[in-house]
Amino acid sequence: MIAAAGLLLLVPLAGCAHIASLNIEQHQGNYSQVMPFLFNQTTEHVLVFPTSDSIYPYRVKAWSSGAKLASPVLVVVRQEREVISWQVPFVVDTTMKEGVVHFHNTSRTLCHNDMPRIAKAKATSRILPIQLSQNFIIALSTSSLVNVDISVMVEEERDFYLQEGRPYEVSVSPSESKYYYYKFHDKKNTSAMIEINSDDDVCLTVSIQDSFCPVLDLDKDITYEGKYQTINRKGGMTIRQREFPDGFFLVFVAKADNYQCSQKHSVLLVEHRKQHLILANRTSTITFTINKGINGKEYEIASLATLGALLSFCIVSTIMIFAFTRWGTISKFRPSGDELDADWKEPPEPPITRELKHELLSRQALTVNLLARAPEKDKRRSYNYLWHILSIAIFYSIPVVQLVITYQRVVNRTGDQDMCYYNFLCANPAFGLSDFNHIFSNVGYIIVGILFLGVVLHRQTKIPNSSTGIPVHYGVYYAMGIALIIEGILSACYHICPSQSNYQFDTSFMYVMAVLCMIKLYQNRHPDVNATAYATFTVLGMAIFLAMIGILNGSLTVWIVFVVIYSLLCAYISFKIYFISFVFDGFKQLKQSLKSSNKVEAIAPIRKSRFALLVIANIINYAMLITGLCLYNTGVTDFGTFLLGLLMGNSVLYAVFYTGMKLVNGERICFEAIIYGLLAIAAWATATVYFLDNATLWTVTPAESRQWNQECIVMSFYDKHDVWHLLSAPALYLTFMFLLSLDDDLVDTKREEITVF
Repeated sequence: MIAAAGLLLLVPLAGCAHIASLNIEQHQGNYSQVMPFLFNQTTEHVLVFPTSDSIYPYRVKAWSSGAKLASPVLVVVRQEREVISWQVPFVVDTTMKEGVVHFHNTSRTLCHNDMPRIAKAKATSRILPIQLSQNFIIALSTSSLVNVDISVMVEEERDFYLQEGRPYEVSVSPSESKYYYYKFHDKKNTSAMIEINSDDDVCLTVSIQDSFCPVLDLDKDITYEGKYQTINRKGGMTIRQREFPDGFFLVFVAKADNYQCSQKHSVLLVEHRKQHLILANRTSTITFTINKGINGKEYEIASLATLGALLSFCIVSTIMIFAFTRWGTISKFRPSGDELDADWKEPPEPPITRELKHELLSRQALTVNLLARAPEKDKRRSYNYLWHILSIAIFYSIPVVQLVITYQRVVNRTGDQDMCYYNFLCANPAFGLSDFNHIFSNVGYIIVGILFLGVVLHRQTKIPNSSTGIPVHYGVYYAMGIALIIEGILSACYHICPSQSNYQFDTSFMYVMAVLCMIKLYQNRHPDVNATAYATFTVLGMAIFLAMIGILNGSLTVWIVFVVIYSLLCAYISFKIYFISFVFDGFKQLKQSLKSSNKVEAIAPIRKSRFALLVIANIINYAMLITGLCLYNTGVTDFGTFLLGLLMGNSVLYAVFYTGMKLVNGERICFEAIIYGLLAIAAWATATVYFLDNATLWTVTPAESRQWNQECIVMSFYDKHDVWHLLSAPALYLTFMFLLSLDDDLVDTKREEITVF
């Protein structure tokens, strides 16, 4: 074996004509002992180590103070099944102009010769029922003309075999990577959770590789095998036993600079976050622990408990519906005999004449009967929202599902865990999905959405279209229920692989629900002049497009364009509300008034309360706009979340305004609406607490996002964002029920007596 090693080592030097003769000196290698050498290109040292029966692999350390980059010392280690080599000083590529950095202290762990047999053994301990042996030779050579020094030491890696629950501390650098081995011992334990922490900002790559040699433990090749992720201060991985039945290697490699951890992929890169990419000390001290993950039974318990809780909520909600229907406010409703039956045909709608417009614009107080002259037409327009949202949902969801499934397949095949922004400390994989719990927790939206559709259908059978009360347009309510279901589906799709590129999947139908709530409230008192489904979804499409542009490129130009468009939209909607949708006629009437009467009287608003409320609403909108700009500029939020907050803020504002105006106009809030409203406020307050506590942040790099990761808090299965999903679904249902029952006190009131506001 020694002769073969000598021939192997001589082959690379055979073509070097400038070397007159090469003196090969053979030495007996000693474990755990420093072996210094001083030599030049005329000498090669071969260290032959005695056969070892140790279960632990050996680590080779080599360091030099005089070796130069132009003529380094080559370290070649020959084992029975593989050869590894490196040079001193050790060269690592960087992203800086300097190109590379070099290190004079190096070390590598040798993969155990009998690693396949150790992995197949039932236990990993000092005594195995198999005979082990390790043989290796180290050769040292250089092309330096002058003498250079090098020291070598070989010692056992005593902490190589990891144990559950035990904390480990390890130091790594770009030239001194380390790896360890973990084996699943408990057949009932189907997964392992690795939690990694560091107190410094050195960028690391952590890799999980299968239990066979060679181990890829260099920065240039670590991403070629297994699963990997970048970390600086915190990281985590959940590994399933079925993926690595014979155990796995846990590999740590430090990078030469911090580009991949601090700047690459970062969206919110502001000045105070910029830092020097190459730190003076590239050695990182890491602490990590491997704990048992949850097993299949715990998956079942968590899933069934979730479904049971949601089913209980549905049962209680159904009981409330039937109780309110029988004994509540709407139980007093008695059909007046002039309801619109199936065979009823609406007479032709009277044309809106100039005189009628003038009368509507001149009135200080309007009643609903003046704006509910075509009930059948309004009903058809209402159902347009349902058909539109169904069409949009189908054609929007199909490519979304296709895209995120492709993302998941790429993650599974490449092992690149920097693609998706999971909460790695609470990401429980199942069914080929990396983060099953965050997907499953969206089931609440789907269940309560179906429940709300059933409630609307039940209510429609009890209170059909009538000539009294607020005109009930059930099409918008059905659209709200569909939007709630699709939000659950798209949110689940987003959480298959959360990232910047698909964030809009999670928010698009939130925009839709916020706008539908405002549309429904406005439709209650303005059925004839309410926005059509075509106009509504066109504006929503523009909003989603702007959100996409803002997420991908939140530059100053995008913000200026958004502010201009939003200001114009606020002005147009304000005029449309004030002039009851007859904007041009309203301005014509104002122009005529300026010519024919006192200018002060002409400019004075006819409907002063409506004008004052619109002014207040615009002031609040601009306050929200300025606040959002400040938060975005400081890196607190992103454009998509800001736009969602703007729309939801307007929904809440309009709901508060509508409820307040009912009280101002002598109407009452029925106890059903009070109950649903209070429950909704309580649910939203609780859910918001969990929403504000982020576990991930896709606006920064994957490594920085992991600093936000948190452990599971419910049944070792759900984290705080899952709790937000599970609480916000009932909160949305209760909000919709509040809107549905808000005007139940008027169910028997003649429309001539219902005020428009």
